[in-house]
Amino acid sequence: MRRITVTEDMTPIARMLVDRGMTKKELAQKSGVPLPTIDQWTRRIRRNPNVYQLYKVAQVLGCHIEDLIEPELAEKVSDQEAQKESPEG
Repeated sequence: MRRITVTEDMTPIARMLVDRGMTKKELAQKSGVPLPTIDQWTRRIRRNPNVYQLYKVAQVLGCHIEDLIEPELAEKVSDQEAQKESPEG
């Protein structure tokens, strides 16, 4: 079996999965959150997560919702979207 190591660019969910020796599929089965959703979160494809789904994932991982969210990434995306919407002078 392949051993995955934690890297700096991992999402909090991916990091916790490695720490707990759990797969995305196991997390999906235990939390009831669809596997494609969890996969998209861990690859930062899906941006606006459902709070209820985050809650279920946090329960399985034994953490708080806040531990799963990347506020600095959310701020960066928000800033980029604001720059796209602002008129050029």
